[in-house]
Amino acid sequence: MHFKTPLGAILIERGLISHDELREALAIQSRDGTRLGDILISEGLIDYYDLYNAIAESNNMPFINLLEQPPQTDLLDAMDADTYLKLRILPWKREGDSIIIAVCEVTLEIMIWIRQWFGLSTQLVATSPIDIKQTVERLFGSKLEEESCLTLLKHAPQASAYLTLMPRQKWVLAALLLTTIGCILYNAPTTLLVLLMLCQVTYALTMIFKTLVFSVGQLQRPKLKNYTSIDPQDLPIYTILIPMYREAESLPGMLISMHNLDYPASKLDIKLVLEEDDDETLDAAYALRPRYQFDLIRVPRGQTRTKPKACNYALRFARGEFITIFDADDRPEPAQLKKAVHAFRTLPEDVVCLQGRLNYYNANDNLLTRFFSLEYSMLFRVLLPGLERLGIPIPLGGTSNHIALERLKNLGEWDPYNVTEDADLGTRLAAQGLRTAMLDSDTMEEAPNLYCAWIRQRSRWIKGYMQTWLVHMRHPVSLYRQLGWRSFLGFQCFIGLSSFTFLSAPVLWCVSLAWASGMLRMEFPTWLGWLTAANLIFNGATHWYYTLYCAARYHRRSWGMALAVAAYPLYLVLHSIASYKALWQLMVRPHFWEKTVHGRARTQVAPPAYAASLK
Repeated sequence: MHFKTPLGAILIERGLISHDELREALAIQSRDGTRLGDILISEGLIDYYDLYNAIAESNNMPFINLLEQPPQTDLLDAMDADTYLKLRILPWKREGDSIIIAVCEVTLEIMIWIRQWFGLSTQLVATSPIDIKQTVERLFGSKLEEESCLTLLKHAPQASAYLTLMPRQKWVLAALLLTTIGCILYNAPTTLLVLLMLCQVTYALTMIFKTLVFSVGQLQRPKLKNYTSIDPQDLPIYTILIPMYREAESLPGMLISMHNLDYPASKLDIKLVLEEDDDETLDAAYALRPRYQFDLIRVPRGQTRTKPKACNYALRFARGEFITIFDADDRPEPAQLKKAVHAFRTLPEDVVCLQGRLNYYNANDNLLTRFFSLEYSMLFRVLLPGLERLGIPIPLGGTSNHIALERLKNLGEWDPYNVTEDADLGTRLAAQGLRTAMLDSDTMEEAPNLYCAWIRQRSRWIKGYMQTWLVHMRHPVSLYRQLGWRSFLGFQCFIGLSSFTFLSAPVLWCVSLAWASGMLRMEFPTWLGWLTAANLIFNGATHWYYTLYCAARYHRRSWGMALAVAAYPLYLVLHSIASYKALWQLMVRPHFWEKTVHGRARTQVAPPAYAASLK
């Protein structure tokens, strides 16, 4: 924008900044290539109202406070709400034959849009981005909330978990159930024998597949080194979504973590995504007064209340080229965003999504958190890299996944009805012929340290895996053609059969114990009993090896961690308990988002000590 009067001079004349502050901001501008106003905002030196009022004076334009002088609603169209937010523009008032348009800046794109919709008889006035945002939220919040629920359903209804089962799937499952009941009534021993064999085969296939992926994932890839050479002026605006609900206690640590990011503050677009009725967290956010690169998004209350729905709503306000999600308890590595930008610019073009490594800073709270930390080391440091090398779709984690904003919108955004929207998105990307890569960067989280909290969280994850499998298997032949045989089999083993093995494991345990103790009275082939026992031994042995490998390589050696490795099979029992709860909820409350409670960790870390629990 061309200023007739220098902006800095106006701000100093008004007493809004000092000469030293202006010199410092100009030095940052020279280094980062960001607009002066954005730097002053991000450094907390000025607020939006004062800045854009000064910009209006420098351009000899009147300044309008839209909160005090709201626009004429007959000039606005709800269908253009996204455009208003994207261009930061709003038709304000009709004056005779002329339409007055409120703008935050004047660009070629804005002028083309104004001429296209309002012709040449227009006048421009200045306003602030906050005025635009809050006015659009007030007038069109309910419409934006509805869009955040329905975008994928309209874009690709077959990819949405809005319906757990399609009619054809219900008929297939009903036919299988009736056939099984009929076979049991006709010949119960043989039918039960066949069902046991099916469980054995799926159990064995899952473990063999997992062992293959683990062995491939042990091959370490080179670390990112050249990301530090990126010119700050070449870094794009980066949007960070932080969805929160009843997490006031997590706000201070999260704000510190965001301030510690090694990224130009003026190029960060951080959205604190809060529910409009979460007064406790809203009050805490206002009290902490975060700097202005933090944008507070109040999600209107609707029938659907899930994390992906809230993130979809926040997408309407996002400005970045790339976008990622951090949870309230996350402590990301400060260089993570720079590493992501470097990876996007150096990896092949079909790599459109990156997944950072996750683990827990409170791993040593108790035995459960040690189990959880070992599992995450296994998953994010070995298994997911193994899937990547084998060309199999990566089920994304719920946080620290990075993707281009426009690419995400073209895919139909996140599925607000899937409670593991991350795993679903990873599969949808693969079905489009696109790839996800692992990012050489860590994010530390807070692990649930109470068994009831762990069961709530894990049952939601397993329910989401069940949802994801049912959704993508609506057209199995089409999915096979889209993924190819290797990725298709990997999807079956990692997403589909993993849930089935959790459900079938207690059956195998009981059968094995009954056979070993001689309590099994029906005719039972000796070889099948040995096969059952071998399956269980193989399962236990492989998990002991996985956890021993991860504990030795990625964790500090301690008696507590050694105990967790030895007792790890007990952790698998908890998975089976959670899987039955997940199956029940899938039938009665498929879209219910069971919230994970944070702020209960016994071990706290001060950011940026994000890797305190790792070697």
